Amino acid sequence: MKILKYILFICCLATANTGQAQYALFAKSGTITYDKTMYMKNIVSKQFIEKADDRSRGQFQNMLPTIPQQVVLKKTLKFNETETLFEPQKAELDQKTQQLIMMFALDFDATTLSNLKTKEYKRYNDLMGEKVIIQDTVKRVKWRITNEYRDVAGYTCRRANGITPDSTYVVAYYSTEMPVSGGPESISGLPGIILGLVVPSQHVSYFASKVELSDNVMLDKKVFDAKKVKVMSRQQMIDQFSVTLKDWLNKETVDYIMKLGTL
Repeated sequence: MKILKYILFICCLATANTGQAQYALFAKSGTITYDKTMYMKNIVSKQFIEKADDRSRGQFQNMLPTIPQQVVLKKTLKFNETETLFEPQKAELDQKTQQLIMMFALDFDATTLSNLKTKEYKRYNDLMGEKVIIQDTVKRVKWRITNEYRDVAGYTCRRANGITPDSTYVVAYYSTEMPVSGGPESISGLPGIILGLVVPSQHVSYFASKVELSDNVMLDKKVFDAKKVKVMSRQQMIDQFSVTLKDWLNKETVDYIMKLGTL
């Protein structure tokens, strides 16, 4: 009788462990913390100095020695089977760095809500002091999955190379242990959550530093209910702010900022 009870106990324990393992291997909800790294000197050198006219090139060159090599911001992605919410975390940055980020429009303090089933997409931006909600569809990235793998935050991730509709080349590392087709900003469409994202032309990368799996993730969407906030499509936002920026930046630099703002 004691042997029978022991066998039953072992079976129950194995079943429980199997359930936990299945949850760990195929989690469909949780919170991911990312380090968004902006390579500041490269951005200013490649996107501003090289593309500047004679009037502004000298000003940017004088600033370059005082600009940090890189700045890291914290972002989180909350996800479930149908939606993802990508949002900023409060950053402890010195005043000079904050001014540089604002001056070069390197981060828009945006919150992005993506519906993975309906492909609806909303993005709350603070663009140069004007609050705007972009309401559009999720970007359809053309992906090519490779046989290259990389460890990100303790997960084995497979590499995929992609091209966005605005011809931005991106490199993603996704994990099938979380079979949710989401990722940082509005980049999605792979058979697993994106834990690493590199955007070479933007000199920006996103890599997960922490993954917390949970079956009760709350997505706080109240920012999208804000009143007196202008709602527009992605293209309308690009058209409006391109006109504003073209008075002091050339077209190539404006295009860079707009791609970054709608990533």
